[in-house]
Amino acid sequence: MNPDFSFETARLGQVLCEGRCAVTAADVERFRQLMGYPATPAGQQPVTPPSMGLTYGLRLGWENAIFPPGAIRMGDEDVFGVPARVGDDLLTQFRIVETFERKNRRFMKYEMRTHNQAGALVCSVSFTAIVP
Repeated sequence: MNPDFSFETARLGQVLCEGRCAVTAADVERFRQLMGYPATPAGQQPVTPPSMGLTYGLRLGWENAIFPPGAIRMGDEDVFGVPARVGDDLLTQFRIVETFERKNRRFMKYEMRTHNQAGALVCSVSFTAIVP
């Protein structure tokens, strides 16, 4: 396990992993279909649903195995900024912002933020995980 993601040795507040992703029209249409949105009318630019930005962060978390084995994620706090657009270059960064113990349980609070190429916030999510 990467020590940056461990309860005992987490580097709080520092960017622990980041990833870039280009938003494509095909990705937007697949996400819209998955979430039950109508298809984009012919000739119009597809608009990303606000929650699509969160999927880039989830993928980054899986690729970098940021959660200790056996962690239980709970309680998202989502903030949505500007919508992502086809052609945007998104940068997503993960941080661990806090570790604490309560009632003999250990917790880690994570923060994921996604910005577009202009530096505008697309979305952020903070959540806590109970860790073994």
